[in-house]
Amino acid sequence: MERRLYYRVPLQVSIVVTNDHGVSIEVLAIDISSDGLSMQCDINQRNLITPGGSFVRDGRPVAVCVHLDLPGESEDLPKIVARCHVKFSRRISSDECKIGVRYVEFEGDGYKRIVQFVEKSLTTIPLMGGVLVS
Repeated sequence: MERRLYYRVPLQVSIVVTNDHGVSIEVLAIDISSDGLSMQCDINQRNLITPGGSFVRDGRPVAVCVHLDLPGESEDLPKIVARCHVKFSRRISSDECKIGVRYVEFEGDGYKRIVQFVEKSLTTIPLMGGVLVS
């Protein structure tokens, strides 16, 4: 049973994640929703974002800043910049990890642009029983 409140739209786009030490890492966003996004990375990248895979530090979720361009948007638009909390970090193979983040705060109209992108994508992706089929 699908437990998500927000539909996730599959995508393959490079994003830049900046950790709380100011280190920027380029990774691959693999899906996006109006609530957050998931990214795929290798072990070394994961350790820069969530050291040792730990996404909680001092009892709080690890915070990162995500910079991304959405497919189909004008190149004149600035990158979407969102402060996020890491919600999970999973190892999915010997050298591949998946990290999920939830948006906390946006610069400018970033949230509006993501919502519009998701809504537009949902009109072109078939739904089966209310669940997004990817």
